[in-house]
Amino acid sequence: MRVLTYALVLTGMLTTMTTHANDAIVRHLNPASESEPWAREFAEAIEVPANARQIILSGVGPGIADPTAAAGSIKAYGNTETQTLSVIKQIEATLKSHGYTLGDVVNMQALIVGDPALNGEADFDGFSRIYNQYFGTQAQPNVPARTRAQVIRLVPPGWLVEITVTAIKAK
Repeated sequence: MRVLTYALVLTGMLTTMTTHANDAIVRHLNPASESEPWAREFAEAIEVPANARQIILSGVGPGIADPTAAAGSIKAYGNTETQTLSVIKQIEATLKSHGYTLGDVVNMQALIVGDPALNGEADFDGFSRIYNQYFGTQAQPNVPARTRAQVIRLVPPGWLVEITVTAIKAK
């Protein structure tokens, strides 16, 4: 009887250990063979355990940077860097209010409008300068799976950046 009891306890412990081992979020980074510097800014894939908590944020746009500028103008919201900073800070605050951090972000879609000051080209470098201060750093090494795309326009005039994120916390 004791042997059976010990066997059941051991089996329970092993099952618990296996379950906990499988509860981790696994981030697969891009292969080192990717030579483009932007390839380090996002994960190739992320595995999420079935029992994880998740939060999905709707698209977040920038706040007003210059209240003296004409309403709905790019000047009112700022350039791509200014808008990206505003958006990431808002995302960080929203996540924090729900018990998450930027390190929990597993997926990001960044929509960027071409800047008229750059001949209608999206300022991907300006976006990355801000993004790289918050993701893949020594303080916060996690990077999400990410899509970055230039779009014709966003609904509010003057917006150059809108970001949607999904954050996951393993239980």
